Amino acid sequence: MMRPLDMLRLALGAIMVPTALAYFLPDLLPFVRTATWEGAMAVRLMDQLDASGLLAVAKFVQLVGGLALLLNRAVPFALAAMVTVNVCGAFVAVIIEGAPGLSVLALGVLALNALLMFAYIEAYAGVLANGALADGEEEEPGANYNSLFVNPLAGASRKQLLVALAPLLGAAWFFWQVVLGLNSLTGLVVLVLPALVWLVSFVRAKG
Repeated sequence: MMRPLDMLRLALGAIMVPTALAYFLPDLLPFVRTATWEGAMAVRLMDQLDASGLLAVAKFVQLVGGLALLLNRAVPFALAAMVTVNVCGAFVAVIIEGAPGLSVLALGVLALNALLMFAYIEAYAGVLANGALADGEEEEPGANYNSLFVNPLAGASRKQLLVALAPLLGAAWFFWQVVLGLNSLTGLVVLVLPALVWLVSFVRAKG
């Protein structure tokens, strides 16, 4: 007999996969109903997301995440990846579009995503722990993101900071040259804080 958790996992996967495929292959899945935006602001926002390519990225995340749920592979990772997309979808549906029916559906999908994440909460224990390190990071100064781009008093060396400058400049170039419109400006603004922390750390560092 199938467990309730498996039923919920399959239900979310069955929602994510067809709606994502309908974006990439609309002619092959004409029977799949997708969100229809009518508000002027919602239409403009979705058009901009589509033009920038970010909507395609979101749909790809939904597609891969949904397949992972259906195949019962890397479920906690898939849920964590999809929840960001579903939060944005719920925000557009509830706050910007404001359509009752669409809002209920979007909130229902988000609630299902969140419920499954709570069911797999043990898988996120390492991430939720205080001072958690990502894969490949180490505790000593200069060997983790926090000591390079968050805490200017961490004590990273100038050599480590020079190495860390490469991905920072790469991210800045990406948002300056590749991403279009307001998304580009938002990305550059977000990089201001880590750039300032890096600068302060470099000035304070020795050797």
